[in-house]
Amino acid sequence: MSDAPNTWMADLPSSLTQELIFGVKDQIEKDFGLMGFTFSEATPLNLEALLPELTDCIAQLQQHHHGTWMKVVYRVDLTEKQYKFVQRMGGNTPENMAKAVVLREFQKVYTRKHFS
Repeated sequence: MSDAPNTWMADLPSSLTQELIFGVKDQIEKDFGLMGFTFSEATPLNLEALLPELTDCIAQLQQHHHGTWMKVVYRVDLTEKQYKFVQRMGGNTPENMAKAVVLREFQKVYTRKHFS
């Protein structure tokens, strides 16, 4: 992680409910369902707790199953612009992609909760 580990979460509400955190976890598992990915931790305390396993999964997909990774990117609904931005960031690309996935999945869950 960088010196400021929470900066990637700066735009999120300061008090995330467990319901939202579980919703994000479930949405990630649904969108990564092509490969049967599930988190080992049933009750994550926060969104950052999702990063280590998701980062490992993304690294494996990028290295060994690029076609499947691109299908997952499509399902998560990362735009081409977002995807290219993350690729150009430098640093740990799988970790940066994991953060982008968590943020995008949060947007989907939050929007669904507040506008349904």
